[in-house]
Amino acid sequence: MILLGYLLWRHGAGVGRALGAVGWLLVPIVLIHVGQLWLSGAAWHAVAITAEPLPCATYVWTRWIREAVGGLLPMAQIGGEVVGGRLLVLAGASPAEAAASTTVDLTLEALTLVVFIALGVGCAWLTGSAPGLIGYTLLGLCVLGPAVLALWMLQRLRVEGRVVPWCARLTRRWPRLRVQGLEDFCHAIQASHRRSGALARGFAYHLLGWLGGVIEIYVMAQAIGLPILLEQALIIESLGQAIRSAAFFVPAGLGVQEGSLLLLAAALGLPAATGLSLSLVKRLREVVLGLPALLVWQLIESGRWARFRYRAATPPSA
Repeated sequence: MILLGYLLWRHGAGVGRALGAVGWLLVPIVLIHVGQLWLSGAAWHAVAITAEPLPCATYVWTRWIREAVGGLLPMAQIGGEVVGGRLLVLAGASPAEAAASTTVDLTLEALTLVVFIALGVGCAWLTGSAPGLIGYTLLGLCVLGPAVLALWMLQRLRVEGRVVPWCARLTRRWPRLRVQGLEDFCHAIQASHRRSGALARGFAYHLLGWLGGVIEIYVMAQAIGLPILLEQALIIESLGQAIRSAAFFVPAGLGVQEGSLLLLAAALGLPAATGLSLSLVKRLREVVLGLPALLVWQLIESGRWARFRYRAATPPSA
């Protein structure tokens, strides 16, 4: 927050003029992100397995609320995932199914993020842009890539043979301890990983969602009167996401997103206020989409939205 205040004090005049120029172009910016939300929800739906299938709309709405919680509330960005899992349970999934689908979806999203960052680094190298940042980003990829890949491979291991006896020993020692949920969670993870076609669809949806962010940055730049090239938009978005992901523990990425986009814009030879202006337009879009989502979430939690269990209709029996 202190960093954000300093940046606004330093570049406030230029940022104010840029934001004033957005006007009606905020509409296509919001619509582009709605498309990204749909892709993210579709990816989550593709990898999820529930005893009673939930429609894709459930995951799209839940992703909308999940992102709003992570982006607008003063908590670490993982708070949105916790809320998302709870909403899936309210929609009809079991706790194990909700936790498993969220885990697989997050891991798949992280894998596609690694690919997306690599695309940005490759573009920067081919165009000779931001040479000072390429080395640091590659170093980060060397840490992030193997970590995410190891997590992915760990999920694919058949651990039921070890988990079930271990849970049985715990139950014998502490009869009141409930460990069935852990067994169900492992089974749900394995069931998701056995569906290679669904995993491929989820991967494609997430990657398209990241690429949609490039279009969003490009349109934002046009809106604030600072035209940039499409490859510059790719570098800004991919490397910016890399920095924000590294600082996941910062609530809503306050200050981190602004500082990273300002640094990236300067490295590309753009005006100093460009990165900060882009970040604040992103914040504006987050508020426009996020506040209604938080309201819907509160209605669900308060029980006033009695029909939240928007699941697919049961097919008629043959």
